[in-house]
This record gives sequence, structure tokens and C-alpha cells, in this order.
Amino acid sequence: MGSVRSHRPTIAVSYPAPREATPLPLDLGRSTADTVIRATPAVPPTICRTLVATALISSVLAVSLQGQDSPRLFPDRALLPSLFSGPRDPVTKAELVYVTDNPNLFGEGVEAELSLGIGLPLLRLAGHSTHDAVVVGVEGAAFARFGLHRTEREMIGTDWVFAVPLVWHRGHHWLRFRYYHTSSHLGDEYSRRFDVEGMNFARDAVDALGFLRLVPIAGAYAGARWAYSVHPEDSGRWTLRAGIELGRTDGTAALLPYGTADVEIEDDTDWTPVVSLQAGVWLPEVGGRRALRFGVGFLTGPPPLGQFRSERTTQITVGVSASL
Repeated sequence: MGSVRSHRPTIAVSYPAPREATPLPLDLGRSTADTVIRATPAVPPTICRTLVATALISSVLAVSLQGQDSPRLFPDRALLPSLFSGPRDPVTKAELVYVTDNPNLFGEGVEAELSLGIGLPLLRLAGHSTHDAVVVGVEGAAFARFGLHRTEREMIGTDWVFAVPLVWHRGHHWLRFRYYHTSSHLGDEYSRRFDVEGMNFARDAVDALGFLRLVPIAGAYAGARWAYSVHPEDSGRWTLRAGIELGRTDGTAALLPYGTADVEIEDDTDWTPVVSLQAGVWLPEVGGRRALRFGVGFLTGPPPLGQFRSERTTQITVGVSASL
């Protein structure tokens, strides 16, 4: 019997040549054979590192003071002390400013400065009062300067401050470590009127400051700040500060006198001192707390507005301010 051989049909299949990979219009921080994709973090790494360092320091202090008291969210406002003697301390104020040697192009005359500032204690890590507590908080402020030389009341510029303080109370004294950010922006109206452009002014820094209560009505402070990120990039990085605050807020009189003197020097301005003096009265209590002040001030040296830091000015102020 003959053999039967079966034949299976052969089917030829052709495939299209592979297409060249098209780079993705995304930025996800991974690489492939044809595409390199990088990510930009939403938060600058320097800020992240600073906040992590603050958390570590807070933990160490909390462990060292264990047994004194348990941590507490949003403790009493008095546990986060703040200064108000400097021109860029985080306070709320409304001031008229008479300026001579004006660094901006409006020249000598009257300007107005408004600010909204606040300090908020977030977490009491240890202790229970202003004699022994360790507290972490936040501070923020926005300052706006307006020229009153024209009827339009044009904005000259704004300064912004944000800080994360860690405060350690010891008796009537305190020590503060802080992450500190500031930036400055030229006003649009001012820029258009004089056809000038603002500079990219910003600082990210860490600082340390100690406050000593010398007598019940007087305290002195001193500290230093180092900026690890600056714009313009060739700017100086060190700032030294010292001053005194006179007066108290716990008296029974309706009006209580106060006075301050603050001196700040920076290597970015060739160590030219900014001298700021204030005198006035604390106004009556509001809501059980004395926070409002009426006062006059005098400042000479490099101007507070970051856009004009390379110049020099003299100014006299009068207004109302509050430490919120």
C-alpha cells in the first residue's frame, strides 16, 4: 500500500517596520531607550531639607524635655514670641512714610506702607508655659509700599516674608531657630510709569536669635542669618542683627509707653547698618490682649524694600501697628 504524504499550505505574513519612538511631551523623571524624561519637584529641595531639619531638631528637643508635658496642637498665642522693632518683622500695620534720599524715582515726599502679618504657634512639643515651652510655629507677612506723589496712588513694590520658627523658652528668655524666606517684587504701575524692570530678589535662609529679658521693662536680642539660596546669585549671604525693646504690656493703665532700637547689617550692602527706632504707646486691650500700638519711627540706611537694597534712604513714619 502506497504512503500518503500530506502537504500543509504555507502562509507568509509580513509585519510593518517598527516606527521610531516618539518622545513623550511629559516630564516624569524616568528614562527609556529613546527618551529621557526629568521631573521638577513641586517644592524646592532646599525648602524640604530645611523643614526636615526643623522637624529633627524639634524631635531632639522634645526627647530631651520628655516628662514635662505632652505635645499639644495650636497652643496659646503667647508661646510664640515675635519682635516688632525691625522694618520687616511680621506685623500688621498702616503707616505714612516721609522719605528723603528716596531710592525710587518718585523722589522726596510722602508714601504709605501697608502690611498684613501674622504669627501662629502650631505645636507645643514640651513644657506648658512661657517659662519652659518648646514651640513650632509659622510666620508670614506681606508689605506693600504706595507712592502718594500722584493722585493714582501707585504701588512701588511689595515684600513677602515666610518663616518657620522653633522657639525654646527658658525662664524669661527665649532662643529661636528659624527657616526664613523673603522675596521682593516691583509694582506694575511703577514699572510702567518709569519704564524700568524689577530684579529677581529672593532669599532662603536659616537664622538663630536669642532674647534676654534684662529687667521687667527691657529686653535685648541678637542673632545671625545665613542665606543658602540667593537671587541675584552674586548677592551676599550673611545678616547680623541686634536691638532692644522697652516697655511692657501687662500694666493696668489704658496707654502704656514703649520704645525700640534695631540695627541690622548685611554683607550684601557692604555692612552698611540699617538703624530703625520706634517710640509710642500700647493701646487698650482688645479681646483680653494688648496687641495694638500707635507710634512714630525713624529709619536710616539701606531701604527695607528689597528692590532698592543697593541704595540708601532716610524716612520718618507714623502709624498704627499690631502683633497678631
